[in-house]
Amino acid sequence: MSISEFDIYTDGACSGNPGPGGWAAVITGDEQVREISGFEERTTNQRMELKAAVEALRVVPPGSRVRLFSDSAYLVNCFNQGWIERWQKNGWLTGKGQPVENQDLWHELLELSRINPVEWIKVKGHSTDRLNQRCDHLARGAITNSSKSETPAKKEGTEGAEEPVRQDREIITGNETKPSALKSGGGKSGVRRLGLLTGGGDCPGLNAVIRAVVKGATYNYNIEVVGFNSGFRGLVENDADLIDDFAVSGILNRGGTILGTSNRDNPFDYRPGGSSDYRETDNDRSGDAVDNLKKWDIEGLVVIGGDGSLLLAHRFCKLGVPIIGIPKTIDNDLPATDITFGFDSAVTTATDAIDKVHTTAESHHRIMVVEVMGRNAGWIALQAGMAGGGDIILIPEVPFEYQFIVDKIMERNRRGKKFSIIVVAEGAYPAGGEPMYQAKGNVKRLGGISSLIAREMENRTDMESRATVLGHLQRGGSPTSYDRVLATRFGVKAVELFREKKYNEMVCLKGNNIESVPLEEAVAGTKRVDPSSEQVRAALAVGTSFGCPI
Repeated sequence: MSISEFDIYTDGACSGNPGPGGWAAVITGDEQVREISGFEERTTNQRMELKAAVEALRVVPPGSRVRLFSDSAYLVNCFNQGWIERWQKNGWLTGKGQPVENQDLWHELLELSRINPVEWIKVKGHSTDRLNQRCDHLARGAITNSSKSETPAKKEGTEGAEEPVRQDREIITGNETKPSALKSGGGKSGVRRLGLLTGGGDCPGLNAVIRAVVKGATYNYNIEVVGFNSGFRGLVENDADLIDDFAVSGILNRGGTILGTSNRDNPFDYRPGGSSDYRETDNDRSGDAVDNLKKWDIEGLVVIGGDGSLLLAHRFCKLGVPIIGIPKTIDNDLPATDITFGFDSAVTTATDAIDKVHTTAESHHRIMVVEVMGRNAGWIALQAGMAGGGDIILIPEVPFEYQFIVDKIMERNRRGKKFSIIVVAEGAYPAGGEPMYQAKGNVKRLGGISSLIAREMENRTDMESRATVLGHLQRGGSPTSYDRVLATRFGVKAVELFREKKYNEMVCLKGNNIESVPLEEAVAGTKRVDPSSEQVRAALAVGTSFGCPI
């Protein structure tokens, strides 16, 4: 006879210590998921942690193997570090000679762990683990829900009774784990729901936006936020969770996205498993995505992304999905906003790299070519090149000529400057040529122009030349203060648009104001550097070359 195996996630919460408390557990096993939670009117956080474990282990069939995950060191260490054995030997007294608290629950845990072998596993507090977050939400939700109605003890006039109100949820199988259990705000009538996903490439500031949307919605308007994991993939496959303010605590300064993202999952041409093969599949899963929004009772969907993600969002508008867009890209190439969040962080990273390259270039009298991202727009190269003192800046908007670059390097040599810094956008290309791509199967990605320029410069100048490609360094790391503030303002504005039912809009920065524009306008074309702009003229005025006459 096979032995059943279960994974259990537990958590407890308390408003005051002592005070109203809630406990919860998520139990997975035998291809089923079960959620249980309960409430005690006057208790402690430690007691709720133990109560969650006791109630969960009661559910598991005798003789099963159990892995119990908890963020309570108090619970896990008592078993893993032998505390509970020492208490038993000492007559249930602590090392200070005081009676161990919650002895009733400890005795029950001991008995339950004999019936079912338990592996006690500590998880990080405020973990990004989906089930750990879900457990935490249920525990604190038990407090909130119970505070809105009288407990059975109060109804019977037995104030002070410790019997908890227990809220079992049905066993759910297959891929239907969350929507049926959480539909309509988990039983709270009248609560509005907002969906949220991050699509496309990652960039610094995504977590700041997520935090702003969640806090802005929950703190001010009692709106629930459902986060879809891994971009549009989560929307198609119904991989989602409720996100509350506790889940977004401490993420303002973190790079990346706690929801995960993908730039390979087009619901209208879907590739199972996120295949990097971009050939058409004729697999339209957009209907599944819309159905999943309905299952969660979501009234509007916030899509955080660049041009590709917002184009997909616009297609969902045409299917009747209320969309609010938030512009995200390090490339800063969306035409309807002055700045996209993530851009300032990428420029700061690139500038720091150019600063470092300067010292080695000067020491060795070399030509250093630094390749930055930006696709077919030169915003990162222009601003990082100016901030880092680049001698030559090459951008896609101004096709360059090798002889003009050589002339600039030789002119610097004549003035005693034996090194040069060339900052080149990945989409830059020589006059009469075209951008360079790196091919991998059916996928083509911009890149490689810096190596070509370095070879050409070494051949044409007899100076040692080196190429440095910054690549995804520009996407990673902590966002700058500017991006944190801009992302927060964008997220708050998105919630305001949702409350006003002003859909199919994208938030944007116009001057110093956060506004919104129709999504159709937001995805129309690409914003590129104007060669006659004030920024370009300023760079020219301090002697910067763009590799051709301007």
